[in-house]
Amino acid sequence: MAAGSHKPGVRAFRFGRFELDVRARELRKDGVRIRLQDQPYEVLAMLLERPAEILTREELRSRLWPDGTFVDFEHGLNAAVKRLRAALGDNAERPRFIETLYRRGYRFIGPIERPEDVDDREAGGGGVAVSKRRLAVLPFTSLSGDPSHEYFSEGLREEMITQLGRLCAGRLGVIARTSSTLIQRTATRIRDVGQALRVDFVVEGNVRREGDRARITVQLIEARGETQLWAESYERHLADCFQVQSEVATEIVHSLAIELLPVTGPVPHAGTHHLEAHQAYLKGRYQWNKAADDDTVAQAIGFFQQAVALDCQFAGAYAALGRAQVAAVNDQLLEPRDALENARRAAVRALQLDPTDAEAHLVLAEVGRILEWDWTGAEKGYRTALAFNPSSVAVHRHYGLYLAARRRTAEASAVTERGYDLDPLCLVVNTNAAWVRYVARDYVPAIERCRHTLDMDGSFVPARRLLAAALLQAGRCKDAAIELGTLSADRLDPVSLAWLAHGRAMQGNLARAGDLLAQLEQMSSERYVSAYHRALAHTAIGDRQGALALLEQASEQRDPAIINLGVDPRFESLGSDPRYRALVEKLGLPD
Repeated sequence: MAAGSHKPGVRAFRFGRFELDVRARELRKDGVRIRLQDQPYEVLAMLLERPAEILTREELRSRLWPDGTFVDFEHGLNAAVKRLRAALGDNAERPRFIETLYRRGYRFIGPIERPEDVDDREAGGGGVAVSKRRLAVLPFTSLSGDPSHEYFSEGLREEMITQLGRLCAGRLGVIARTSSTLIQRTATRIRDVGQALRVDFVVEGNVRREGDRARITVQLIEARGETQLWAESYERHLADCFQVQSEVATEIVHSLAIELLPVTGPVPHAGTHHLEAHQAYLKGRYQWNKAADDDTVAQAIGFFQQAVALDCQFAGAYAALGRAQVAAVNDQLLEPRDALENARRAAVRALQLDPTDAEAHLVLAEVGRILEWDWTGAEKGYRTALAFNPSSVAVHRHYGLYLAARRRTAEASAVTERGYDLDPLCLVVNTNAAWVRYVARDYVPAIERCRHTLDMDGSFVPARRLLAAALLQAGRCKDAAIELGTLSADRLDPVSLAWLAHGRAMQGNLARAGDLLAQLEQMSSERYVSAYHRALAHTAIGDRQGALALLEQASEQRDPAIINLGVDPRFESLGSDPRYRALVEKLGLPD
């Protein structure tokens, strides 16, 4: 077999949950090596070198079986591609990665993360390039033996992630909690974690609670060599644990050689010394990190309210309260106006206490966008938040959606991909990346990103409904029908019900769409139901006047989804209507 003639200097290709390491000739999924024979490896390498291009069967023949080594070419190539698809979990009938072009060859159709032309991790005589330094904080092990204490160890870890991001703003990329949590379930070694998340350093630790005291042990490990760089134990009163987080963050920075990685961010705020306020805050964070629904978000808001009531100087709790209230609005769980005014008050108070709190700046950006349609002020808020914590995935996510709604597609993609880079296994981050491609009418990448998300969790409804919408817009009605068929109407939230109604109407099933709209109408008498999303279904059934009336209602209610009116392809049929154009102009949206 011919030696692989890969592009000079290329170290790795990343696509979906996979990485092909060219030098090691290894395929990995989430950092775990997948066995791949030589011929399937060569096929994959060739496809990745020329994404979206047709790789002819003759080109494959010359690479796999050079002159003088004749075999049953057709059978051999088919077998190699079949083994490759099995390794990737791909399907010839519904390909996500490898498309077959009958009698011509194959084409790689999945999104590829940028190839690394130079491995910056080895720059400077084995050191780590400053611009590429990345760190993951793994879940802390609770040694208390009491499941009810899980919120405590997880809360400490999340605050440590935030403080590291702020302390080393712009110099250290800190992986978000979702990805560093999930990867620990599949990676057995620190080296595997480093490869899967592309991090240089890993922080791990454990927590033991006994009465009103806690013993916290933390260590910093260089991932590639699995070398411990620093370790420390702290035994403190529970109310002093915020101070431990600050101390640990500072110690980690010093352990990464302070002359190469100077502290550029503000010293993290000390938090609170009020025990009950601290406990309430950590419980709120714990609920916040569960799947967003009415109960968990309401519980998180309640705990944050307890925290600020107990300690009116607790900046982090005020910022978290604002974030939770904004999230409840964005997730269509609360009516926008009152919730957003409450969020604004909480964020303003947080910034009075700590002007560097990135979370509070994000809250004000979102409030300005939704309540006041202040596009300039909102963008300034996102940028300020990123300046204080460039590792905040939440800011990248919201800013990316904002840019997409402003038709700034290239910027939206760059910001969203940065969020993905910091949290590659997060379902919400991946679905948002798909949305950015969807509103840009770039349906193939949108479809692939949705499928990638569903590979991680097939029950994640937002990705499923967006996949169906993208398939419809791409003209793949049969595939869209399959995806819509997996959505069970009796278990759907109002937004998903509205999207399902839109999909059924687009398929010509107006009776089913009408039933779903009636269900939404009944829901709206009991809870908040987005007028924007209901307008989607009215547009699909041809009720132009009903759709426009609902869109005007959405603008009056400050429905957060109204920002997408100028870019959502499902409203294109309204484009020539004067009422639609007047509404777009009133909102200051791109037309």
